Amino acid sequence: MPVLTIGRAEIPYEVRYADGAARKRIVVTPGGVEVVVPSGTPQGGPDGLLDYVHRKRRWVFDAVREIEARHRRLLVQQYASGAKLQYRGRWLMLDVRPADVREVEVQCRSKFHVRVPEALDGSERLEAVKAALHGWLRARALRDVRRLGRRHQAALGVHARDLRLSDSQSRWGSLGRDGVVRVHWRLVQAPLVALEYVVAHEVAHLVHRHHGPDFWAALARTLPDWPERKVMLEAWEQDHRAV
Repeated sequence: MPVLTIGRAEIPYEVRYADGAARKRIVVTPGGVEVVVPSGTPQGGPDGLLDYVHRKRRWVFDAVREIEARHRRLLVQQYASGAKLQYRGRWLMLDVRPADVREVEVQCRSKFHVRVPEALDGSERLEAVKAALHGWLRARALRDVRRLGRRHQAALGVHARDLRLSDSQSRWGSLGRDGVVRVHWRLVQAPLVALEYVVAHEVAHLVHRHHGPDFWAALARTLPDWPERKVMLEAWEQDHRAV
């Protein structure tokens, strides 16, 4: 992956060549930086990809810094009754109550029903509820990633060595050199169609490890409406709140 260097900061970015693009543009989201250019755009030269990225480097740096600052502010989440938590694109209310249980129990039926041991109180209770909810979300994320991964591997005739969750600070998904597809667990908070786009995207990299026309054609074979799903992911990224 190419890297844009600004002072001591190094910002990785992906390049996507798009047949329908009329001009170059840069998209910065919590998921990373993507440079979209018309197909056939040269790498070098005064009108090339590298010159365009270099001219936009200050804007990219400021946009990434602003996104990161906003993301940090949105990390504040309450874990008490009445608070809301996002799951598959919907905000669900928390119903947290003490109960005769040995450990925190979580169920989701139109809202999150959380039962906590009666002995827990204060910050200890909040931390226990947070850990339980994170565990619940991770379990659902892994189930969805593996289910969707199997579907798109079968469609493309490929096989990943494994499908796992990630905690990456810069990417929603990746395909490692070890053949393992990794998808960020927080995408379980996004609409399912957006999560499926990321899974299918990384599985398609088992066919082509670049972002050239052949890659997008492979992705279209298993997920024909990927452009619409990508737009949905970007829209969710702009205003989602992480737990």
